[in-house]
Amino acid sequence: MVEDSPPELKQDKHYTFRPFRVPKYQVKFERAEKLDDVPGYVWYSPAAIYIWGRYSEVNLSDLVQQHDAKIFWYKFDKPIFKGFEVNGDAGWNHTLWAAPEDQWKKIYDTVLETVQFDIPRQRLYQYALQTLTIHDPLSVDAKRVVLQSTPKVDIHAFAVLSNVGQYAFDTRKADVRVQPNVVNFKAEKLHIDAAKRLFSQSGLTQDDAFERYKQIMLDAQDVSFEQKWKAPDL
Repeated sequence: MVEDSPPELKQDKHYTFRPFRVPKYQVKFERAEKLDDVPGYVWYSPAAIYIWGRYSEVNLSDLVQQHDAKIFWYKFDKPIFKGFEVNGDAGWNHTLWAAPEDQWKKIYDTVLETVQFDIPRQRLYQYALQTLTIHDPLSVDAKRVVLQSTPKVDIHAFAVLSNVGQYAFDTRKADVRVQPNVVNFKAEKLHIDAAKRLFSQSGLTQDDAFERYKQIMLDAQDVSFEQKWKAPDL
């Protein structure tokens, strides 16, 4: 989870060390009572891709260096989400990250272009972006309760698409939830079939997995296009 303090020291039988972590900056609200009182940020949750999608601080470091981006965050008193507990730690349920508006497109484009491969376990992880309307978490903290008058705000959340399942919010329901709950959906046939093709290839390595996967997905798109526009039998 994101904290002001540096990562805790870790120790094995040879060394004492600190895990690698990208610097992140806490948003200062001062007298603000809702997120719109501090303009210029896009608010989002990367929780799912960190918990279930093999996204890591190494990936984030590459993104930050590539775009000279800064990662901002805030941990709210009241939980925003349900379902992001990790080993009894519910911190992700309370936390949103924030991006300056002029950096947001670069950040989400880079995340969506990322695919992770677990070759020994024959799993792949791709990412998607959702938009949720929630009760403004800063206002909820200020009022300590959700009322009909509580302002609402749009945020984003990254979702995980893999060949073994999907982790995302159910956005088919239009009502605004007090605490949206992340759901484990069945994997899409597209990702199941793509993974079968990818991991059946001999000599697959991390270095060439992405290019092979990209070609598989392009082939699948071509087949889908041909089927869509195929002339009917006479």
